[in-house]
Amino acid sequence: MTPVEKLQWQQHLKDQLSSGELTLGQAVQRIRTELYQMTQAEYARICKVSEKTLREVEKGKTDPRLSIIEGLLNPGGFALGARLKVNRVVPMAELVKRAGGKS
Repeated sequence: MTPVEKLQWQQHLKDQLSSGELTLGQAVQRIRTELYQMTQAEYARICKVSEKTLREVEKGKTDPRLSIIEGLLNPGGFALGARLKVNRVVPMAELVKRAGGKS
């Protein structure tokens, strides 16, 4: 992959993550397979995580620490950032009701 192709690939992956088309786990899997053509064992070793952790992240079966996600995205040239989205404000009475308390 040429440097220009890699930048285009990264931008496309970033766009898919931003739009919700891909999960973080799917992005990690694509970095591992499409960018590096590595097995889970190889990628886990360079990212300093267990194979089990990598497998669970890729399948979406875990809620890993941010440091693990950062370590898995970093080889693909990505840094983890936070973006604040504004959702509907839920009235306190509704939150209390959901929690099983009295309003």
